[in-house]
Amino acid sequence: MKKIVLPLISILFLVSCSDWEVEIPLNNNTTTPEKTKRVVLIEEFTGASCVNCPKGIAQTTAIRNAYPENVVVVAVHSNFLGAPATAGQVNLRTPDAQAIETFLGSWFSKPEAAINRLYDAANQTYRYGSPDSWRGIVEEELKKDPVVELLIDKTYNETSRELKVKLTVKGLEALSKPLHIHCGITESQIIADQLDNTGKLIDFVHSHALRKMLSSIPGDKIGDGIAVNQSLEKEYNFTLPIDNILWKPENCELFAYVSLDENEKYILQAAEVKLK
Repeated sequence: MKKIVLPLISILFLVSCSDWEVEIPLNNNTTTPEKTKRVVLIEEFTGASCVNCPKGIAQTTAIRNAYPENVVVVAVHSNFLGAPATAGQVNLRTPDAQAIETFLGSWFSKPEAAINRLYDAANQTYRYGSPDSWRGIVEEELKKDPVVELLIDKTYNETSRELKVKLTVKGLEALSKPLHIHCGITESQIIADQLDNTGKLIDFVHSHALRKMLSSIPGDKIGDGIAVNQSLEKEYNFTLPIDNILWKPENCELFAYVSLDENEKYILQAAEVKLK
């Protein structure tokens, strides 16, 4: 599926966001899976100018609250419908967010979510567009045994604002496919208006907004496979910018994930820690 750019902005808005007139509630009767070390990554494609995106945000928030130790959320504010809802406010769009959108390929609308970059063969996309479907996909991923363990070790210097990260991947099962490591920073508690179907949500609190990828977008190759109990490591250094609104270390999270190569893309394990 290729993205079609339509000539009229009015038409673009008509097709840009799927229209859920009634938000389907999460299934509160869903049985929590047994204790697992599996951690699932949700990349939520969202935007401050997307009127349906608050419904997607509500879903990912509920999923994360249900599985706080087993779900990592990265809010990807790419260019499409990502402009500030109110002119002059903070711009949550980043080049890395747009690069991730491009890397994952075809898409239809916002909100959409990539869940462990699980490929939807029927629709030929890595992104799932109906928020009420996301929890079920996450729960199916949580039933899978992890094949690797991922640990984040970090140090942060408050004076220099220098961050040092060491990632360790340990094999839980033997795997003979190339492995790629990814690492990035998100930020929460960002106050900025958000459009919705009723108009505008003033002083909306944006969470887990992608600020920076420390790794390359396809990931950095760390091995052609891994054996049981074998460890592979990767280190990153980054200095947090100084900004009046963004890059507050106390509001930042450091996340990482291990994937197969850039062709398969599937994510084997994720992890997240507070930056400070």
